[in-house]
Amino acid sequence: MLAESMVAIAIGVTFLVAVMGIFISSSISFVDIGNYISMDRQSRNALDRMTANIRNSKTLTSFDAAKLVFNYDSAGTTNLTYSYDSAGGVLTEAWKINGATTTKTLLTGCSNLAFSLYDRDLVPTTDASAGAGKVISIAWQCTSTSLGRTNSEYMQQAQIVIRNQP
Repeated sequence: MLAESMVAIAIGVTFLVAVMGIFISSSISFVDIGNYISMDRQSRNALDRMTANIRNSKTLTSFDAAKLVFNYDSAGTTNLTYSYDSAGGVLTEAWKINGATTTKTLLTGCSNLAFSLYDRDLVPTTDASAGAGKVISIAWQCTSTSLGRTNSEYMQQAQIVIRNQP
């Protein structure tokens, strides 16, 4: 009777350990999936916002692999700047309207981000003057941590045409 009870307890404990292992594994996977979904949402929102703003800009006034500056009016009173801080892994959007600047963080945790400029024939250029650059290419890679480990990586890439630029 004691031997049968010991065997039953051993089987029960083994079953409970297996169920706990499955539960912990499922919980970690659930957190990882939530992390991916959050990163995807942030990347899509940033790309949608950037696409709309870049397409509606009048001219690209300054180009760098980590910074874009656009003008929205002929008087130069409305400007938009996208800049990437590689040390902090942050992409920001700064609107300057009549001297007042409003800054918004679009992405955090970016390990890599680069802007590229192309002319009308999709030939790479760095010339932002006189409408030489017509297409902006953006590529970034972001990472995120969950449960103390870096496990999520998300890459986004797009080409955006400046529509209002002559």
